[in-house]
Amino acid sequence: MGVLRLSSRVVTTVAALALFAGPAPAHADYPRHRAHSAAEVAAHVVPAGGIKSAMTGGNTVGGALRELKPRMDGYRHIDTPRLIQRLRSVNANMYTYGVWDSPTDWADLVGEFAPAAQRAGIRVMVYLVPPSECFNSSPLAARGRCSRPYLLDFVAWAKEIALLSRQYPNVVAWAVDDFTVGDNAKLFTPEYMQQIVDAADAVNPDLGFYTTAYYGDATGAGFYDKYGPYIDGIIHPYLGGAGTQDATEVGTTIDAILAQTQPRGLGLVFLVYSGRFLDASVSPTESYVDDTMRAAGSYAADGRIQGLLAYGMQVDDKPAMSSDNHAERGAGRLAFTLSPGSGTRAGNYAQATQVVTVEPNVSAYRLDFSDLDRYANVPEGSGYHFKQVLVDGAVVWESDVEDDGGFSWQHRSVDLTAALRGKAKVALAFRLYERNGVGSFPLNVGIDDVRGSGFAVRNPGFENTSAWVLSGDSQQLHPLIDLYAADRPARIRRAIAANYASRRCVPEPIPPAAAGNDAMYGRGRLSLAVAPHTTTTAGACASASQVVGVDPRSARYEISFWHIDQWDGPPSRRDTQIKYLRVDGQNVFARDTLDPWQYLWINGQDWQGPIDISELVRGKRAVTLTFLLCEEKAVTDFPVDVGVDTIETVGLDVHNPGFESAAGWTLSSTGGVKATVRAG
Repeated sequence: MGVLRLSSRVVTTVAALALFAGPAPAHADYPRHRAHSAAEVAAHVVPAGGIKSAMTGGNTVGGALRELKPRMDGYRHIDTPRLIQRLRSVNANMYTYGVWDSPTDWADLVGEFAPAAQRAGIRVMVYLVPPSECFNSSPLAARGRCSRPYLLDFVAWAKEIALLSRQYPNVVAWAVDDFTVGDNAKLFTPEYMQQIVDAADAVNPDLGFYTTAYYGDATGAGFYDKYGPYIDGIIHPYLGGAGTQDATEVGTTIDAILAQTQPRGLGLVFLVYSGRFLDASVSPTESYVDDTMRAAGSYAADGRIQGLLAYGMQVDDKPAMSSDNHAERGAGRLAFTLSPGSGTRAGNYAQATQVVTVEPNVSAYRLDFSDLDRYANVPEGSGYHFKQVLVDGAVVWESDVEDDGGFSWQHRSVDLTAALRGKAKVALAFRLYERNGVGSFPLNVGIDDVRGSGFAVRNPGFENTSAWVLSGDSQQLHPLIDLYAADRPARIRRAIAANYASRRCVPEPIPPAAAGNDAMYGRGRLSLAVAPHTTTTAGACASASQVVGVDPRSARYEISFWHIDQWDGPPSRRDTQIKYLRVDGQNVFARDTLDPWQYLWINGQDWQGPIDISELVRGKRAVTLTFLLCEEKAVTDFPVDVGVDTIETVGLDVHNPGFESAAGWTLSSTGGVKATVRAG
């Protein structure tokens, strides 16, 4: 995570503490196993005005700025000048520098970014990953992301980062992600934690040491009893309502955390998702980012927290993904969402209501609309989530989200004659209703193109937030008018810049947009699909292949691509449909269509990213790349639509890498599995 450092360390502790009110010294009842107190460390870590940081993150989109062309070593390095410029444009005074995505990240920090950031007055917090996020397999094609070069030797990391902080005093802190996730805690024992902080303290006892703590850990005494003596603070990722839509819980969340951190004298950095969170049904908007930062900003302004961190801020110049437009037409839709892992109770609901005027003397009244269920195809899920239409509180139409046809926009026509006859005005509502509670059964239901016969509906296409009143009784089940803006990444950056400059963020209208498509960027993608109600043959595959030229001068060879699974299925269907990428017939990527985050574009394996295929390519003049979807078992009615898009390579010449047409690709379909290029 990024804590940014200004100018020099040559300042007395008393003077530095005058710039920052907190954290208060720890109560004597809480032990401390570092050379300096957390308050003394904070004086060197936290700039005047508090931390105003940004960082990339795991499986975010556009969160890092890399050079367009690989260097002589065959890697695309961090584009330091552009990144510094972007950070200054949002008024950041620090950067949380992740060492994870590329083997060159550490060298880029030491040789280029740290000195450039120091010249720009930007502090640095170095951010490392724990065992659960380190993948150092062999061969090269199976190797994934990890903090390199010291991997999981955090004693070595502590020493080297401390040495770097002596060379560049703007390097003021470091952090390790997720001490308690999975088996990570087996490594981070009290004995090992002591070795880590001793190694750092021997070189620079003022170097801050942080970890990420989600709500359960951040508000629990047990976490601090174990790790509090060794750390200087936590980074808390805010997830109000289990997603990235609801800023109303910011204050209560911070207060609950401060009840644990303040007595121990520990700092709190409040992380705001400004790029996508994998377990959220929809991505954050500029309004959400602004609301969340403003709510947390008052705590930073008076020193109760150390500052803010914009996680996943898109720093490249690309627009929002084309597939983020979930509307049937235009830029907007009504949405009901429930994030994975979020629970509900029977009777919970989310609703959008509008009072409409009924025309007199009409023989028949009818409501027409379209709906789409993005999470479907789970037969075991019937009887839980229901879409409903209500008139004056009475249900006049309903459909289970598991009903047939949920994979595409369905037109509905509801006879409202009996419900409207003789009335002048009625309350018309769309509702998502929980017939039975769930533990984890995500939702992303869309409503669009509403039309009334015998009455007029205002804002029928949900192209703005007017006319409809949103309500509900659950913090997890959300109603929202979901508006797509192609320039959303820039809008979010402007919201961050305004908050970091203590300015008001002025809302901007959403411009009209064409109907959405499901490409990542542009209008085209590869589709490897099984249609609903199709019987497949075991061993059948659909594929897209291309013979590509190899640059003999390249130091290494790499392929990066993004993929998505449009539909879901029950756990009982695992090991049925597998996606592959093959290089000259050898698998370099294999993933079950039921692996996590089916509805998001993922860069290769979520732990892998770009794939190093040097061992399979070096010495050849050309290789054949083949993307496949294969049926490992014969099944009936297990539909899926796998997308592939945005291919980037090092040392390979791929034609039409964005699938804007079928040019360059040889498509093959067998046994009920079909390959097409969906463009337009």
